[in-house]
Amino acid sequence: MSISLFFEAEAGADLDAILHALDSIRAEYSDGTDGLHGYLPASNTGFGFGIVDPPEALVAEGIEAEWQVGLLGSFHFRASGFESAWEEICRFTKRYAATCGFRFVLSFQFESVYAARLGKDLVFPGPAAP
Repeated sequence: MSISLFFEAEAGADLDAILHALDSIRAEYSDGTDGLHGYLPASNTGFGFGIVDPPEALVAEGIEAEWQVGLLGSFHFRASGFESAWEEICRFTKRYAATCGFRFVLSFQFESVYAARLGKDLVFPGPAAP
């Protein structure tokens, strides 16, 4: 069984901050015409990021946002590797938040919020961040 986490960032966010955060955790990736794809090395978590044009409404449930999503990403990993994947995804999320000021939500299948920056602070209302 695999698990998917989705990363929705507000319009105006670009792939530069994503690349910076990925580089800082030594992720492997390729940047092509269809977006950015790769994996996180320790957990072999696959990921993809792309620009949403035109921007769309936030999909994650339970969040009422006045902003629109302009960057969408996803992480995919085996359920049996959750702890290792979550550790790497948290490192990515913290680095991304430190790199730029855009609001974002990381959710489990758009249903449960695992991490978010809706204002100034980064919060992890889902599983505890390592």
